[in-house]
Amino acid sequence: MKNIDFLKKYQKLQHKIMFDDLIELNGSRLGTSNLDKTAFWNFSLACRNINEAELLEIEEKTELFDRVPVVYLENSGEFLETVQLLKSKNYKKIYEDSWMFWNENEISDERFFQIKKVENSDDLKIYLKTLDDCFGNDDPQNPYGELGDYLKVAEKVWFEFHDSDRLEYFIAYKNDEAVAVAALSNFEGIGYISNVGSLKKVRGEGFGRLVTLYCVEISKKRGNNLHFLATEENTYPNEFYKQIGFKTKFTGIAYAKN
Repeated sequence: MKNIDFLKKYQKLQHKIMFDDLIELNGSRLGTSNLDKTAFWNFSLACRNINEAELLEIEEKTELFDRVPVVYLENSGEFLETVQLLKSKNYKKIYEDSWMFWNENEISDERFFQIKKVENSDDLKIYLKTLDDCFGNDDPQNPYGELGDYLKVAEKVWFEFHDSDRLEYFIAYKNDEAVAVAALSNFEGIGYISNVGSLKKVRGEGFGRLVTLYCVEISKKRGNNLHFLATEENTYPNEFYKQIGFKTKFTGIAYAKN
């Protein structure tokens, strides 16, 4: 699968989870979120090199949703023309994703008994509180800061999808205390791992690794061929996932209108 085809499938995986709308444009596809206004969930994926008229279409359509125009593209020479166009129109790079795939190492299930799937609204409350507690400002292991509106999205979509395997939430326990979380989205043979976090007081005890690798195993059971996640280049999570068996295949860059 080409990288751009993978990114297009990833957008579809997130449709009705993070993207409320996916809109086909000339040369790109615009994804928008109603609840989360960040550039992570409001951008146009360049499916090929786009020209000035097509960029203007992106801007006009994006502004209808009261969002800053953002163009996301594969970081490769194939999209050099688009990068040059964006820079000439005063777009600035705002983040770079490292798309990391499981490298098929052996996984021990010795501690899997510490994981519980979120099955009901009481479990969901525990999951959301733990997720919120895992992410904060001034945390060297967390480049994203507080989750803000994302928590509302995480709650909403669980109620929509928990009856299927499309979206699954998991909690890791130390004795009777919830200490780490992760999520898995399944779609047409790909399994996306996200929301991985552990409380500061248990870091170094292997809970982040545990919930991540548990998601890989569940992804395999769901019949997925690819098990992947995304981090930002040159961050602690990026190095962490490399250490536990993930490998970066390519990177994607987001440019926002300045």
